[in-house]
Amino acid sequence: MPRPNPPWTSATSPTRTTYDARTLVDGIKLAREIAKTEPLAHWLGREVCPGPEVTSDEDISAYAREVAHTVYHPAGTCRIGAPGDPAAVVDPQLRIQGLDGIRIADASVFPAMPAVNPMIGVLMVGEKCAELLRRTPTHGGDVR
Repeated sequence: MPRPNPPWTSATSPTRTTYDARTLVDGIKLAREIAKTEPLAHWLGREVCPGPEVTSDEDISAYAREVAHTVYHPAGTCRIGAPGDPAAVVDPQLRIQGLDGIRIADASVFPAMPAVNPMIGVLMVGEKCAELLRRTPTHGGDVR
């Protein structure tokens, strides 16, 4: 049975590159169409970027590749879980499983990417980690 090969399977595959490039071009075209409709149309004086003279897919793609950057906040890369969970990188006390003396206190312990800016959540994780460290009776390390 053939396996599905969605466009997001590999960041370096030609399919992925084509998919991303098409998405960027289509996104700019869609944004232009939305900007032409009310209530936005009367608020916008003119298109600034990439500019109304940039019309071909090739030129739009070149512009998008030049200015595109990530605006997301990586999260969920160090799964938190119960001690002994083989898929968890971090235990509930934010300790890296299998290592002593190190904890993770950032968005990487989030179970998934939040829909909003994660700053408050990151601060809460940091505060929790500080609280856990204050409760740790050992000096010079975080021994289990």
